[in-house]
Amino acid sequence: MPLRALSLVLLTLPFLLAAKAEEAGVPDHAEHRHAFVRITDGSIRPGSLRVDSEDALGWLNYSRKIARVSFDKDVAERMFCTAKGGFRIAGDRLVSQPIQAFQFASLCRLEPGEYTYRVELVGGAGSAQNLTPVSSREGKIVVTAAAG
Repeated sequence: MPLRALSLVLLTLPFLLAAKAEEAGVPDHAEHRHAFVRITDGSIRPGSLRVDSEDALGWLNYSRKIARVSFDKDVAERMFCTAKGGFRIAGDRLVSQPIQAFQFASLCRLEPGEYTYRVELVGGAGSAQNLTPVSSREGKIVVTAAAG
């Protein structure tokens, strides 16, 4: 195949694949974003976060301790996905897996509404699941309906 023809195929291939994906009902995630909360030793920022229902959420742990993020367990019923994104039900809470320093946890998209969550920094000896909270802060997420 001549170089010119190969170049033309390589240039048009992404557009053909995108059209096929759209026909197959594959969502286009380029229009959506991830919103992150930064966890430090002294704060969570932003403390109140406004996102739309198409945004995915994440928590970045910049503290020197292990962090856990939790919600009331009924939040699991208001998520837009089947997997819990690294979260699990523990008693009456939806709890993230332990987030090591410089790691993150993510949560699926949420239905419109207001959500209060808790971030605990934990320390002590033993498994990461059984560590003792040394500090706790609450934050709020306001999810609005996506435009469109």
